[in-house]
Amino acid sequence: MLTIDISRIVSDLKSSYGEAFFNNIALQLNNAIKADYTFIARIDSQHHVSQTISLVSEQKVLDNFEYALEHTPCEDVSEDSICIITSNITQAFPKDQLLIDMEIEGYVGAPLYDSKGQVMGIIVALYKNEIEDAEMVANLFTLFSGRISAEIERTDKEHELEELNKTLEEKVDQRTAELKNALEDLKSTQEQVIEHEKLASLGQLVAGVAHDINTPLGVAILGASTFKEMVKDLQQSVLTGKLTKSKLEGSLTELYEADETLEYNLKRAAEMVKNFMQVAVEHNTDERTEMYVNQWLTTLLTSLRPMMKKHGITLDLDLPDKDRQVVSYPSKLSQVLTNLLSNAALHGFPEDSEIDEKKVVIALSYSGDNCELTVLDNGMGMSQETQEHILEPFYTTRRGKGGTGLGMSIVNTIVKEQLKGDIFI
Repeated sequence: MLTIDISRIVSDLKSSYGEAFFNNIALQLNNAIKADYTFIARIDSQHHVSQTISLVSEQKVLDNFEYALEHTPCEDVSEDSICIITSNITQAFPKDQLLIDMEIEGYVGAPLYDSKGQVMGIIVALYKNEIEDAEMVANLFTLFSGRISAEIERTDKEHELEELNKTLEEKVDQRTAELKNALEDLKSTQEQVIEHEKLASLGQLVAGVAHDINTPLGVAILGASTFKEMVKDLQQSVLTGKLTKSKLEGSLTELYEADETLEYNLKRAAEMVKNFMQVAVEHNTDERTEMYVNQWLTTLLTSLRPMMKKHGITLDLDLPDKDRQVVSYPSKLSQVLTNLLSNAALHGFPEDSEIDEKKVVIALSYSGDNCELTVLDNGMGMSQETQEHILEPFYTTRRGKGGTGLGMSIVNTIVKEQLKGDIFI
């Protein structure tokens, strides 16, 4: 009769888990019951196979293997029954070639149940000789089956958690990559929108300056035409001998006045073109450069006044007495002021506005090393809601009238991110 020290087996299993636990208990039981082979296996009911998770023999752990349940005693065990055959096992299962090849004589197998009471695995002892105390072996298997089943379920949950963590990590990596790509796309889109707004504001400058240049050029063309007619008239008088002193003096006076008008208007047009070219170059460069603020603002506003004049708005500049040199991005500042003035023209003085003297003032002051630019107008003002949302992308009070809601958002982005400043409404 077998003598088994159960307390020792239990004590040896206290600190082992997972694969180490299965190998440990298989070795302990194999040694206690004096079996030739002892193994613990999982049951795959769907495929009707069994996969060992621990196989021992002669106090050694062997490689695990998978086998078909059909025509084996393990098939009976997997169907929820303890199987005990003390001898001649191959006669009872003549189609079990594995038992024949292993020269097995006796068999003891017990089912392992999951927490729902379903058979999830088996524990088996194989003997090459007749079993002396098969009932004791079966009882011992039954005694430890609960602990083995619990460990199988625990390891399954652990593996599920590991797979879940792995899946979550993959999802996090995937989402991180997607967010990174989305941010890059957003940044690219933002840059495109800013570039589009830059071109749009430059277009406004072109339209305004072109309109304003037409006036002096028109006067200059008229003066040149008058000059030509007067010279032609003098030539005719000379040829016909009808030129008098008084007519000559009068014609010379008129020619001098026409020349002054022509020269003044051509210089005015040339100055406008010069200022516009400087602003246009600055408007399309992102280089950080040194600039005298008073001089730069004066030049910029010369090009912006025609745009405001189209709306009947007077544009004034309030500058400190002493000019100061700073290092900044004239292109970005130009876009900020152009957007602010365009916004004031469209929203501060709408077409139905009844304000008689429309005025916008740009004031420059200094606070330590910082420049403060203030844009003031005497327009209709903003509601509390507009003040709270005006810097948000796509917020506009001209929805359906061509407003995109991006102008002030772009101003905010340029001021805070590129000019490292602040904007206050």
